[in-house]
Amino acid sequence: MRRKIYALIITATLFLSMNGMTKAAENENLKVGTIQFSQLKEIPEELLLEKIPVKSGDTYSNKSLSEIYLALKRLSYISNVNVYPKQEGDTVNLIVEVDEVANALQTAERSEVSKNLTEKTEFIVSKVDVEGLKTISKEETLKNVSVKKGEFFVPQQAIEGAQKIFETGYFNSVEPVVDRAADNTVSVVFLVEENPSVKDVAISGNTLFTQEELEKALGIEEGKILNGNLLDPDNNGIIKLYDKEGYTTARVESINVSKEGDIHIGISEGMVDSVTFKKVNSKKENERSSEYRTRLRTQPYIFERSQSVKAGEILEAKNVENTIKDLYRTGLFTSIEPVISGKEGDSNARVVEFLVEERPTTTINGSISYGTSVGLVGAIKLSDSNFLGRGQEAAINLEASNQGDKTFEISWFDPWLKNTERIQAGGSVYWRETRDDDATSADVETVKRIGTRWTLGKGLNDKIYVRLTARYDHYKEILGSKEINDKYNLFAVSPSLIYDSRDNAFLPTKGIYSTLSYEKGDLVSDPRKYDQFEADLRAYHRTFFKDKNVMAYRVVWGSTGSGTPEALRFSIGGAETLRGYEYGKFDGFNKFHATVENRIQLNSTLQFVTFFDIGNAWQNTTTVGGKKVNTPDREGAKNFSDLKKGVGIGIRLNTPIGPLRFDYGWPLDPEVKGGQKTGGKFYFSFGQTF
Repeated sequence: MRRKIYALIITATLFLSMNGMTKAAENENLKVGTIQFSQLKEIPEELLLEKIPVKSGDTYSNKSLSEIYLALKRLSYISNVNVYPKQEGDTVNLIVEVDEVANALQTAERSEVSKNLTEKTEFIVSKVDVEGLKTISKEETLKNVSVKKGEFFVPQQAIEGAQKIFETGYFNSVEPVVDRAADNTVSVVFLVEENPSVKDVAISGNTLFTQEELEKALGIEEGKILNGNLLDPDNNGIIKLYDKEGYTTARVESINVSKEGDIHIGISEGMVDSVTFKKVNSKKENERSSEYRTRLRTQPYIFERSQSVKAGEILEAKNVENTIKDLYRTGLFTSIEPVISGKEGDSNARVVEFLVEERPTTTINGSISYGTSVGLVGAIKLSDSNFLGRGQEAAINLEASNQGDKTFEISWFDPWLKNTERIQAGGSVYWRETRDDDATSADVETVKRIGTRWTLGKGLNDKIYVRLTARYDHYKEILGSKEINDKYNLFAVSPSLIYDSRDNAFLPTKGIYSTLSYEKGDLVSDPRKYDQFEADLRAYHRTFFKDKNVMAYRVVWGSTGSGTPEALRFSIGGAETLRGYEYGKFDGFNKFHATVENRIQLNSTLQFVTFFDIGNAWQNTTTVGGKKVNTPDREGAKNFSDLKKGVGIGIRLNTPIGPLRFDYGWPLDPEVKGGQKTGGKFYFSFGQTF
C-alpha cells in the first residue's frame, strides 16, 4: 500500500499580484523602517522575521519586496503573501500580510525539525510527473528539475524542483507530492496551477508613453498565458523603457492581476515638486552653528540660470546631470551632490535637493620670488571670483621688483550679467613699467604704460561667445640714456570668438577652450598702423588613474603687422610660455608656442606636474640708412625655424589663500644659435598655467 510521506505546499496567489507594490526611486537614502506581520494566528512573528533577508535599517529597493515575498512563499506553512510598502519621508515601513495553512504551527515545527533535506535516501525514484498542465508542455516544465527517474531520492531536490517550476513565471501554484510505494520506491508528482491567459492589460499614470508603447515594452500579449516574470519590478520592461529614456525615478506603483487574466499596472512617472540648493554643513562636532555656515554665499539667480530641473516637469536624469555640469563650469563649487526623495502623501512627487560645497573664492595672495631676469619680485593680490556672490571676477594687483618693474591693476568682469541673455561685461585700469637691463644702448630699456580696457560680450549658447574689447593706452619707450625714444597713444578695438566646453573654468579635467581674436589699433597722431591676430587652443582629458590624472595641451599662434611698436610685439619665454628661458627672451612680429602638461592630483591640496614647452618669436633685423630696423620675418615664422624647447616639473598647491604654482624648467636648446645652454630656472606664480 502506498503511503504519502509529506507534501510541501508552495501555493499562493500570482507572484507579483501584491497590492501596492512600489518601485522606489533610485535613492540610497531610503531605508527600511518597521516590518509588521498581520493576520498571524499560530506562527510567531519572530520566526518569520528570521526567515526574511530584509531587516529594519537596510537600504530599501524594489528587490526588498520580492525578497520578502519569495522567502515566505518557500515556507510550507504559509499559503499566501502580500507586501504593502508605506513611505514616510526617507523611511519605508512594510506591512506583510500572510495566510497560514491549516495546522500551521505543527507544519512549521515539522519543517524546522527537517531542515537537513539534502542527503540521499534509500528510496529510488520510480516516477517524475506533472499534473494540472493545460498549455505548457510537460517537457518544458520539467527541463530544469533535478529529480530523475531511477536515481536515489533527495528530498531537497523535490523542493528545489518545485521552485524551479515556479520560477518559470507561468504558474500560480506548485505543489510537490511525494508518495512511497511498498517496494521502497517513491513517485514525485508536481501539482501545478497555470496562470490565466491574459485577457486585458490596463496601464494608468502614464503621460510620456502611450498604452501601446508600454504594452510592447512589457512584452505581455493578450490571449497568451501570463508569464509573471515580466511583471517583476527588477525586470519590468516598462521601467526599462523609462530608464532608457532618462526617466530614472519612474516606478511601478502597483500591479494587480485578477483570476480572469485582467492586469492593471499603476505607474508613477515622478513629477518634480520642488528644487532646492543647500550648503554642505562642514560644522565639526560641538562647534556652534551660524548663519554663515548654513547660508550659501552665491546668489540664488546664479543657481536658477544653471538649473535644468524644473518644478512641475517630469524628472529626467539628463536634466540633473546638466544642472550639475553647468554649475561646475562656473568654477564656484567643489562638490555638488543631488538627493532625490519622495513626498509624503503624493506618490508621484519628487523632491530634488542639491547639496553644494562652495569653493573659497576670496583670496589675499602675497609672494616674494626671484628670477634671474626680473630679480627679486614682491607681489600682493586681492581677488574674488565670486564677488558679492554674483559670479563676478574682481581683483586688485600690485607688483614690483628690485630691477624697476612695477604693476598696478584694478579689474572686474561679469561672465553673465543678471537678468540678461548671457551678456558679459568687464573692464580694467592699469599702470605698468617694465625694464630690460640686457638691452643695448640702441634698444628700448624701459616701457611705461597706462591705460584702460573694456569688454562687452554675448553668449550665443552655453559654449560659444562673441566679445568686443576696446582699449586706450599711453606708451613711453625710453632708451638707456633716459631719452624718450618713442611716445604714442594707442586706441584699439578687438573682436573675438570663444569656444568653451571645459567642465571647470579654474581646474578643468576635460573639454576644449579656444579663442580667435583680431585687434586693430590706431596710433593717435602717428602714421603707424597696428594690427594683431592671435589663435589659442587648449584641450583637457582624463587619462591614467581615472580622475586623478589629467593631460592638458595648449597651442598658440600670433602675428602682428610691421607698424607695430616694439612694446606691443610678441614676447616668448618665462612661466606662461616657454619655461627654462628668461622672461620675454624672444620677441618679434610672429610667435608660436605649445605646451603639454601631465597633472597628477596627489591629494586635495597637492598636484604634481610634468611639462614640455616649445616655441619662439621671430623678426628680422636689417640696417637702413645706418640704423637698425626690425621687420616681420614671415618666412622664418612659416617654417618654424629655430624652435626652442624646455622640460620641467612643478607643484600646484591649493591653499586657503588661493592656488600657488611652483615650476622648474630646463632649457633643451641654447638661447642663441651656436651658443651654450643656460641652466634651469625657477618660477613662482598663481593658478594653473592654462
